Amino acid sequence: MQKFFGIFVDSAKEFKNLKSVIMAALLVALHTVFAMFLSIQVTDSLRISVSFIANVAAGCLFGPVMGFVCGGIGDIIQFILKPTGPYFPGWTLSAALAGFIYGAFLYKKFPQKVKKATDDTGNFGQLEKLYMTAKILISVCVFVFLMAAPYVTVRDKASKEIILTGSVFDIVKHGFTGPGRNSAIVGIILIAVSVAMVVFAIFKINAVALMVTVFGCFASALAIYTDKKTTTAGWGFYVAVILIIIYMGICIKNMADKHALDLGFLARVTLVLTFDTMLVNVLIGTYWVSVMYGKGFAFYFITRFIKNIIQLPINIILTYYVLGFIKTINDRLR
Repeated sequence: MQKFFGIFVDSAKEFKNLKSVIMAALLVALHTVFAMFLSIQVTDSLRISVSFIANVAAGCLFGPVMGFVCGGIGDIIQFILKPTGPYFPGWTLSAALAGFIYGAFLYKKFPQKVKKATDDTGNFGQLEKLYMTAKILISVCVFVFLMAAPYVTVRDKASKEIILTGSVFDIVKHGFTGPGRNSAIVGIILIAVSVAMVVFAIFKINAVALMVTVFGCFASALAIYTDKKTTTAGWGFYVAVILIIIYMGICIKNMADKHALDLGFLARVTLVLTFDTMLVNVLIGTYWVSVMYGKGFAFYFITRFIKNIIQLPINIILTYYVLGFIKTINDRLR
């Protein structure tokens, strides 16, 4: 416990180090650049961005106290340069809290080099076959659920009358005209993703598979976004998305074994980002959105939850490699 509280003392001392202050300022600037040029504002209440990685780096290098300050300042500067609506202090508090969480659990923590899982006996080859088999089975199940299970129900916005309902096959067959067109397009995207998952599993292409499945899940999240649509997702939709997320997890584990990732540090990053995602982005963030736009918490919760859970695997891998890159630079400077 004493060691944990010592982290905050050491982090506060970073403000006395000119080099640390300059590097922190550069990370705040990097956060601003990422927020301006590498973010997508889907709607007023939903945004996709990788600017968080600068806050992660600040927390890792300088601890929770400076991470808190960098997160808050970065959000204020981002709003000044690229406002997306009225200023709301809740988002500044959330950004500062995220920097605090990163610093509290990642301060001076970096991935270590480990031996590869492969050896002369070919054990990794057997393990990779197991991964491939699991991914193929999951891909087939996704395809079956999309084609046979209830996918979405599209209702008329005024009369609430059901316009389209059924599986992806039904939606694609009857939904290319009228209100069901967007659901039909998303359905085709998900079918293509499920087929691609099989192909990538056979050819053991994990990185591309991860990106494709994330794209597919983002597209599916937009299909059930309720701000402007009267579309209700069926249980088949949720099962398919859950299976795709499991597929992502297997890809990450496969990559960890193949490329000799530090699984202990990867687990730490996973826990920290999951905690931050659930607390700051899903719970607190959804509350801020409901306060700003005057609609109930539950109205925004499902969409924000799905969006953040889908993006989480990419954020974890991105954080792992960025912190590994920072460690390499630190080692060379020393």
